[in-house]
Amino acid sequence: MSAATATRRHFLATSAGALAARSLTAAPTFTVPADAVTGPMVGHISDHHALLWIRPPRPGPVEVVVQPTAGGTPIKVTGTAEEAGDLCLALRIPGLTPATDYSYRFLGADGTRLGEGSFRTWPSPERPARVSIALGSCAFTEPSPVWTRMEATGCEALVLLGDTPYIDKYDLAVARQRHREFLHIPELRPLLARRPVWGTWDDHDFGLNAHLGDSDPRGKRLTRQAFLEYRALDSPGDVNGGIYTRFRAGPLEVWLLDPRWFANTEPSPVDPAKPSCFGATQWNWLQRTLQASTAPFKLLAMGEIWQDKTNSEPDDLGTFPHEREALFDFIRDQQITGVMLCGGDIHCSRHLILKNRVGYDLHEFVTSPIHASTIPSLNVPHPALVWGRPEPRSFLRLTADTTVPTPTCSATFLNANGTTLHEVSLTTPTA
Repeated sequence: MSAATATRRHFLATSAGALAARSLTAAPTFTVPADAVTGPMVGHISDHHALLWIRPPRPGPVEVVVQPTAGGTPIKVTGTAEEAGDLCLALRIPGLTPATDYSYRFLGADGTRLGEGSFRTWPSPERPARVSIALGSCAFTEPSPVWTRMEATGCEALVLLGDTPYIDKYDLAVARQRHREFLHIPELRPLLARRPVWGTWDDHDFGLNAHLGDSDPRGKRLTRQAFLEYRALDSPGDVNGGIYTRFRAGPLEVWLLDPRWFANTEPSPVDPAKPSCFGATQWNWLQRTLQASTAPFKLLAMGEIWQDKTNSEPDDLGTFPHEREALFDFIRDQQITGVMLCGGDIHCSRHLILKNRVGYDLHEFVTSPIHASTIPSLNVPHPALVWGRPEPRSFLRLTADTTVPTPTCSATFLNANGTTLHEVSLTTPTA
């Protein structure tokens, strides 16, 4: 029996509740008509621009009209939905004002209203502010109250850490269909229309269970194409591939890393005798941007976890400890303050503290799953573990606040009922 087959059987044997018999590629519990409008969705935003996304029902010109909610001159941007991009269209809106509310509407060629929504630009990085974001991973394409809870608990943005959606096939048409269905989740759709969304991938939207960059070089290009069509990220990856990007939300800067695309495809930039996880280009980008960051709080997030899952699967940083430890050494040696870690994937949530690892305590958060299937056996002992729980339908809320005398970042694990599962409050520079 292969490792992938064993893992799938283990998942089915340990999944909880009504989802116990469902496979990892659980089919959507609703249908999406072929001529349905998908979106709109707010993508990457900053303090001065935004990306707004939509998939209209047919090819042709599309206009988005953006206007300050308090009144003012509207901004109009046009683009063309094309078959080559599966009709997906992300339009960049320039010239916006920091910490300002905007409304928008998408119009078709004949003036037909395709969708509407709202968003708020982030505050200027140098000004005191309080921001809150939701992070989560592992979501089936099904109705779920957890999406509504994210907004109800004050989250101003959503970061999807992978397996969002489950695809499990290197097929462009299938990947596009799965992404399209995912964006039609009833409770998720209104959130997408009025809160900015970022995302990276994990194994089931990258390829197959536990797959890394060398598993299917051709197939991963197809899943990457679909991923980028159905997200509105700012400068994702590079000419060599990958899904990695970053954004600044007031006092918080978030790096979305890709530990899959480059894994096992080239020598490590920190030890040429060993395989790389992040790849040289992403590694150099991460070092450069970390050094340049002025954010009081810095979150390095990805779909995988930063430690060893302790099972037979290779997709975690326990497989590439040389790069993990080199990154921690870099943060320490360059005296980069306020760094935190986040991961997903393992169907249980955890909080670890690596004592004084980077010149201060390094906090690692694992948030999974958004769906209801947990894997209690992956909530394994670890010397740095302070809390762990296989909680269904859960997410992490991160709130950074520099409006108070001591800048603070609170990490709160919540479930769909709004129950606080675990919470910690960090200060800078000893985050």
